[in-house]
Amino acid sequence: MSQEAENKALVTAFFADVDAGRADAAFARLAPDVAFELIAPAPHGGLYDRDGLSRFFAEVMAPAMAGPFSVKVTGMTAEGERVAVETVSDCVNGSGMLYNNRYHSLFVIRDGQIVALREYLDSAHLLAFIAG
Repeated sequence: MSQEAENKALVTAFFADVDAGRADAAFARLAPDVAFELIAPAPHGGLYDRDGLSRFFAEVMAPAMAGPFSVKVTGMTAEGERVAVETVSDCVNGSGMLYNNRYHSLFVIRDGQIVALREYLDSAHLLAFIAG
């Protein structure tokens, strides 16, 4: 299997874990010092390592969610250690607002782990979802 195919398989497995609610398995695919950059305004946008990202989901996203978080891959391209992915998500918050966001994410894979991830999304929609 080529490096690109292996990297795409890792990213596909990461999103399958997220979609199935297997957060621990998804986070295990991230290097401890992963550089996760969420392209959004403060206070939620910025750079996170694996522990910081885990706290963001536990303290910010999980309390806003009133149901399961679904994510589906709609496109993927790989070159060398980089994988570009388009995804869509669905979730409902406590106020009944549907969170249906679209993302473009750039992954960097080394030694079978995700070492960097930059995520672009509709940040206004994210902030409205969190605010409830």
